[in-house]
Amino acid sequence: MTSQPRLVTIRELFNGERRFRVPIYQRAYAWGKVEIETLIRDIASVLDRPSYYIGTLVLHEVRDVDSDQPLFDVIDGQQRLTTLFITLTHPELRPGLLEIAAPFQIADRLLTFEERKRSNLDLAALARPDTHSGAMKALQDDGIKAGAEAVANLLSDENRLIRMLADQGIPWSAGTLPVLPQRVLEYLLDHVQIVLTELPTDTDLNHYFEVMNTRGEQLEKHEIVKAHLLGLIGEDTLGRALFASVWDACSDFTGHVQARFEPSARSEIFGDPHHDRDKGWNTFLPVDVDDLAQRFRPAQVLRAEGEKDLDSLLAASESSGAPASGGAKDDGDAGRYGAIIDFPNFLLHVLRLHADSDREISLDDKKLVAQFARTVTSASDALAFAYRLLRAKFLFDNFIIKPLDEPGGSDESNWVIHRLYYTRPEARSAKLSPRNAFGHQTQQLLMLQAMYQVTHQRRVYKEFLYQLLEFLDTSWASIGQIQGEDFIRHIHRMAEDDLAALGVRDGDGLDAGTGVPHFALNLLDYKLWWLSEIEKTSPEGLPSVNAAGFRFAYRTSIEHFLAVNLADRDDQRAVVNKFGNLCLMTRSENSVRSDHTPDWKVAKYGTTDQSLKFYFMAEFQKEAKEWGPWQITEQSRTMRNVLFQTLPR
Repeated sequence: MTSQPRLVTIRELFNGERRFRVPIYQRAYAWGKVEIETLIRDIASVLDRPSYYIGTLVLHEVRDVDSDQPLFDVIDGQQRLTTLFITLTHPELRPGLLEIAAPFQIADRLLTFEERKRSNLDLAALARPDTHSGAMKALQDDGIKAGAEAVANLLSDENRLIRMLADQGIPWSAGTLPVLPQRVLEYLLDHVQIVLTELPTDTDLNHYFEVMNTRGEQLEKHEIVKAHLLGLIGEDTLGRALFASVWDACSDFTGHVQARFEPSARSEIFGDPHHDRDKGWNTFLPVDVDDLAQRFRPAQVLRAEGEKDLDSLLAASESSGAPASGGAKDDGDAGRYGAIIDFPNFLLHVLRLHADSDREISLDDKKLVAQFARTVTSASDALAFAYRLLRAKFLFDNFIIKPLDEPGGSDESNWVIHRLYYTRPEARSAKLSPRNAFGHQTQQLLMLQAMYQVTHQRRVYKEFLYQLLEFLDTSWASIGQIQGEDFIRHIHRMAEDDLAALGVRDGDGLDAGTGVPHFALNLLDYKLWWLSEIEKTSPEGLPSVNAAGFRFAYRTSIEHFLAVNLADRDDQRAVVNKFGNLCLMTRSENSVRSDHTPDWKVAKYGTTDQSLKFYFMAEFQKEAKEWGPWQITEQSRTMRNVLFQTLPR
């Protein structure tokens, strides 16, 4: 029988009483920048709480065959456990851990990986008290090396942490003592808790995994919100039917919301092609919830009777994926897509719109239930929210970037902005078909939105997406359409404001190696593309590069074109971290390329899908036939000029 789960602090977890081992059947450490940022951001945002829970850890006690000592195999939670171990042993963070009120240090190999030699060498190096920060470059396991870099970039830079909190509307003054990174580490040790479960030694793990994989899922937070809103609507049968159909249609993020309604309801809400073929099924007609209710034709009014209150939902653990309006037919040509956000987080964006852009509405899905309970408090308010939800989903689906979901394809850079239109081929039934939403301006808007998405790829705290939705919502309410040129200028203003907020125009903020804000590098790539493809000019002082094929992708690692470990001379070391020597690439590419010379990188990757800045560096290197301090300094100067050239706004 499983021992009673109990809450333990992170200090208690790593107090030396247990040695942890990740069994061979568990995957290697794979958390990257996104997952680590999420964990640290969540912890840093709750420093005023007495405690904070971060998940579960399931252990199984075995005997170490070498020492005959107890060893705890990690059955569930190893990614989180390894991240905590890296954080608490990182040499750049160790001094802060020794300076807190109750100093802390891990000086033993409390964590190992079964049959993974490189991982164990890295973990042992981290645990040694005499390991210095420079040794992080020599870590051998790509996952652990990337994890250590991500942890250090966040927790050794107070300004970055302050900006992260500011994105969530949480003020923190620089100079406050203790400094923010130290405050986060102290809170992590003594206030962050994890649910620890230790399985008995005679546990049949095969049976345990079978039970864990087939157990019922818990009710999700957005289902609790749905039950709350339906409870407010009460016994209003038509109101419940309207709300349920809108909710279910909007919860599907694999396609456009128009496709989730039967043709008759679709024509009423999104334009009747028989009255205006150009606007058929591609506009949004209701002006308020009363107008929506008049247009709404529920296929099954009685389905409202089947909606459950919260107690029923908890008892039945129902899902909310029923088709809207009784089950819309699948339009084969409407396309299938990925999404840059999920439904629970999208609900928070709509809630903020519904609350007249109240910035007190946090885009933090941990607060989803509480914020709805506080903000939506009546039947009329619940139905008004349903109207805003449907309008926002229409705008999101038709004017916001999404990855195209194609068989065998990749969503790394296959971005589209598709708007659905009514079509009726000869001798065939009417259908929805996608087209580029903004005609010849689609590509520029796609590049702008992709620039933001690859910078802020997490599905939470997407402030840039809220700003886009707010613009779309305001424009639609005002003129009933979205003008591409106005949208472009709006995002240009956003980008220039966000660049200014980084504070990197003066000082050495752009010459900080892997600490350079990724947004600055992505914005630079956009401006290089914009100059080449929109303005049809070449940046002064830079070689000619064909930018037509460039696409934004999830390049999450900063590369030194001249690798740090190959900068042997004093003059090279003085410039190796400068802006002119840096570009973005994928994490896997960085691990392969980190020990090679610039000319090798140009020969190997010069024609592959890279950042635009890489192409310019590569072309400069080929022309000069070298890459040294002069080239790096000159690139820094010219690229800064491009970055701070103001976009049309």
